[in-house]
Amino acid sequence: MEKPPLSGTSTGIHPGSGLHRYVKPALFSIWLLIIFFIVSFFLNTGLSIDEIISNFRENVKNLGSWAPVVYVVFYSLRSLIFFPASILTAASGLIFGPWLGILLTIIGENISANISFIVGRYFASGLVKRLTSKSRFMPFFERRFRENAFLAVLSMRLMWLPFDMVGYMSGGFGIRQKHFALGSFFGTIPALVAFVMLGSALDRVENLIFALSFLILGWTISKCLKERQGLAKILSS
Repeated sequence: MEKPPLSGTSTGIHPGSGLHRYVKPALFSIWLLIIFFIVSFFLNTGLSIDEIISNFRENVKNLGSWAPVVYVVFYSLRSLIFFPASILTAASGLIFGPWLGILLTIIGENISANISFIVGRYFASGLVKRLTSKSRFMPFFERRFRENAFLAVLSMRLMWLPFDMVGYMSGGFGIRQKHFALGSFFGTIPALVAFVMLGSALDRVENLIFALSFLILGWTISKCLKERQGLAKILSS
């Protein structure tokens, strides 16, 4: 029996068209160049990760009322350069405090996740197909997406699989964006709150209790979902 196609796989561009043939490689090359120059810039500064975070925190604080806007914009675009989401999430608690930090991070993180999904749908669909035919792990994820895309994304987020990888892979598999967006939104909440609280705990130690509580909550839910979907077996083999 032929497998039904995953919904939402069409990009609106015909594979054989001249536009598709030249624009996609050009855009991909530009993207790689941007990543290369940004990484080279940070490496040439000679700053450690701690110094980069400290400088970012001070520069954002100095922006005054524009600080939340700059934070959300940078967070939204960080998936394009693979800047670690966990660092920005923890930094928000230190910069803005726990409650505003949580709100801003929810906005930035979900925009960032959907950007990676859209980019993955455009650039990674061919790569995902090739990997699915050659890897023993990718067919498993394909089955999970076919069975219940929302639950699959939710599980991956709760399990702390690499944040940007989940977005690009989900886009490459061509699942419906609303399923991805909802799975990401709910799946990132426990870790998001925990990391923001961890960052704010540097000023208020009692927030550490909230952070640990949400870490345990996320771990418990992910364990239940892993057992339900059979993820524990495939990831431990």
